[in-house]
Amino acid sequence: MNKLLTTLGVIVLLFLSSCGSRTGNGELVGVGQRGKWFEPKPYGMVQIPRGSFTMGPNDQDVAWALNATTKTVSVESFWMDETEITNNEYRQFVYWVRDSIARQLLGQQFEEFLIAEDNNGNPIDPPFINWEERLDWNDEEYVEILEEMYLPEHERFFRNKEIDTRKLKYQYEWVDLQQAAKKSNRYNYETGEYEGMVDDYKGGRKQIEDRSSFIMKEALNIYPDTLCWIQDFTYSYNDPWTKQYFWHPGYDDYPVVGVSWKQATAFSIWRTRFHNSALKAEGDYPVQDYRLPTESEWEYAARGGIAQNMYLGEVITPETIKVVSWLTLSLYVAIM
Repeated sequence: MNKLLTTLGVIVLLFLSSCGSRTGNGELVGVGQRGKWFEPKPYGMVQIPRGSFTMGPNDQDVAWALNATTKTVSVESFWMDETEITNNEYRQFVYWVRDSIARQLLGQQFEEFLIAEDNNGNPIDPPFINWEERLDWNDEEYVEILEEMYLPEHERFFRNKEIDTRKLKYQYEWVDLQQAAKKSNRYNYETGEYEGMVDDYKGGRKQIEDRSSFIMKEALNIYPDTLCWIQDFTYSYNDPWTKQYFWHPGYDDYPVVGVSWKQATAFSIWRTRFHNSALKAEGDYPVQDYRLPTESEWEYAARGGIAQNMYLGEVITPETIKVVSWLTLSLYVAIM
């Protein structure tokens, strides 16, 4: 009996030890303890199913019928904002930039607004912004420091103290994978160095020194052009829109306007990092980058599943409403 128990104990011990290790007894079993991941539904977005469509005008567009060519385009599944980016959503980006500048200014005298060391006491250069520290714009100790963020007195309309929107510049960076993928720019393992040239998006070219050469940096003013209402519609009386459209709460859910392509791209980069920072804090995996839709993705989504019309036409059903997404600033592409 004791011999039998000993044998069973050895068998159980060997079984448990084999389950605890991922050696696979020499078999290819992959890396263990990776956890499971299920694609989340992005907030405020709808899934556009994969499919094909004839891109371009069709035979119902008489003006284009004789000189416009069409082609069949296949589009992978992706997520797209259900509505336009609203004034209030873009304002979240503007306020984030405003507050980050304010915290950097205050951090020069009040160290609690910046994180200059990691958990091990190692210096962080440049330091991170401490978003946990409360910022009171009316605090007497902060007012003088933050004064430079406001319009100077001689530029104020009716003596209103307002933020100088010309100073709301978002400093961001991205990795130019297109230039990094060129064969002439690849790392040479024989010589142990890079040999190509890279464009710096400012009209110049420079020698590739290391991986950092593919990191592009820019500081961009991100406040919408509120004067576009007057500039683009010369024969209309749009002064009220210029004065109130972006900031008045009555227009919070209206689509943001006066945003350039570069501002929309910067918004997408900020949105990606803002979202991924929250996911990282929760111990979750990051999401794919938000970006602007391609021409084919936009046209495919705008058709709403209708093959015979450029955009939503005679047939409007709950199904077509569900998949359609009008002009949007940001797109979340997921590999389905």
